[in-house]
Amino acid sequence: MRFNKPDRTITFECWPRNVDVTSPDAKQYEGWPKTIRQQDNYGRKAVAYLPTIEVTGMQDPVVQVVRESDGEVVYTLRIQGQQFRPKVFAKGKYTLHVGEPGTDRGKTISGIPALPPDEQKTLEVEL
Repeated sequence: MRFNKPDRTITFECWPRNVDVTSPDAKQYEGWPKTIRQQDNYGRKAVAYLPTIEVTGMQDPVVQVVRESDGEVVYTLRIQGQQFRPKVFAKGKYTLHVGEPGTDRGKTISGIPALPPDEQKTLEVEL
């Protein structure tokens, strides 16, 4: 596997046994390599979305989505940039933790209702 951190892609390679992969004419199995994006790795279909968060004061914060009905962490992701629209898999209310884990630079916002996919709102988060 090769990880491209800036692009957030993962490339999987599959070589035949006993192939010298350093040879210029070496070939992988047909159809390889395969590349996916990081978020493709969590391919659940969204039922709803939370408001788009717009973060100021921090680049690439970690966003954690927590379902309030049972306190379960839905997912945690370091976003790219300062804007992100969290997808969720059930209607209801959610809590967002936004910031840098292990530091005092973060905010928690509770009681955020899930929105239908066609509804857009923005939530400003200043860190």
